[in-house]
Amino acid sequence: MASLKDNNQDISFFLEAKTSADVRKAIFKLALPAMLEFGLMMLVQMIDMIQVGSLGPWAIAATGLAAQPTMLIFSVFSALVVGTTALVARAAGAGNRDYACRVTRQSFIIVLIMGIIVTAIGIPASGFIIKLMGADVDTLEPGTIYMKIIIAGTVFTVGNMVLAASLRGVGDMITPMISNIVANIINIFMNWVLINGKLGFPRLEVAGAAIATSFSRLVAFAITLHAVYSRDKYIHISIHDSYRFEPDIIKSVLNIGIPAAIEQLIMRGGALLFARLIAGFGTIMFAAHQIAINIDGLGIVPAMAFQMAATTLVGQGIGAQKPELSEEAARQSTIISTIMMSLIGVIYFFLGQYAIGIFTKDAQVIALGKNALKILAFSQPFTAIYFVIAGALRGAGDTKYAMYASAIGMWGIRLGIGYILADLLNMALAGAWIAVTIDMAVRMILVLKRFSSGVFKEYSKENL
Repeated sequence: MASLKDNNQDISFFLEAKTSADVRKAIFKLALPAMLEFGLMMLVQMIDMIQVGSLGPWAIAATGLAAQPTMLIFSVFSALVVGTTALVARAAGAGNRDYACRVTRQSFIIVLIMGIIVTAIGIPASGFIIKLMGADVDTLEPGTIYMKIIIAGTVFTVGNMVLAASLRGVGDMITPMISNIVANIINIFMNWVLINGKLGFPRLEVAGAAIATSFSRLVAFAITLHAVYSRDKYIHISIHDSYRFEPDIIKSVLNIGIPAAIEQLIMRGGALLFARLIAGFGTIMFAAHQIAINIDGLGIVPAMAFQMAATTLVGQGIGAQKPELSEEAARQSTIISTIMMSLIGVIYFFLGQYAIGIFTKDAQVIALGKNALKILAFSQPFTAIYFVIAGALRGAGDTKYAMYASAIGMWGIRLGIGYILADLLNMALAGAWIAVTIDMAVRMILVLKRFSSGVFKEYSKENL
């Protein structure tokens, strides 16, 4: 795992970059571990669905119905995640290690308290939530069981999220990658054991998948927690530190993070309603939709990785009072991400049916999912640019504009146009995914306009 010395070298290398090649080297140093980490996470989600899919379309639909509301719940914590990454990155750029560690401690304590509250409320409310999602008779009970078990692991999930966010803020992508690799291997093995009842364990089906997921998140949390308590880390917290609330730090985290949290709530709330729209077309249609979402989850990994790199490097550049480096990091990240995502779009268009066939042998589901991926192929360049530029704005602390772009895209385009195309014009799943493509194009235009204005350069080392 990266040491304190290694982290300092990572930061200084970027801040001393003289050419675009130097900046690209710094980007790849951050993005490649993140790409491996995110790729494995998404791959495990896909394997989850493949394993669950062997039970039938009802199982895919049940886990999909539970996934949207749980992601909505977890999105509440994004205020702390985004705020922590941005402030820690700025502190690292300014050379203020003590402040970076204090931000980490404050965010960690708050997220644990919030996680306990969410668990206490979410478990008893799971059945009601799944009903609101429009579950059919065959998906109501398994969907409820799945959601209860996932919510039971909330503290581990969000605790890992905020600690990993802090480590990434100083450029340590290796530790989160290692924790997730180990957790994902455990998840896959436990899925095999618990879903179908291997090695003497009972056959738990959907519940087994949920147990495997929650336990693997506990493992990831334990590894990341151990890392930040290690003495050779740039980010280090100890049981001997002061854990009193520091209102100024909390205020700074939330000032940056709340717009990002609202953005996530807007996104997840919209995604939930979008899923509810598709669920109204029946179990087969929703199963195809859920498979397409999972495939796309793996496909957007490059955009996620270069977004993370842009967020970290832009934040460090702003903290060091070198906005020109921040701008170049965003530009180079965008170029690389767009090339990679465009190639993924080509794969979606020509080979999508084979990807769908990995999850299910149902001919109807394969036909519907194949068409969805063909449409989705056209959105890949838009997604690449939007992700990276929105990440760059967040790294600079300009989180409100990304929130506005998401609100317009999700609620004005995806839901509005999606309802018209899918429901009123009877285009069903195809109409819904056309709306997704238009949504991403609109968001791309909005964040590009904001970034091109240069407003992000006005942010500085405030509150450090």
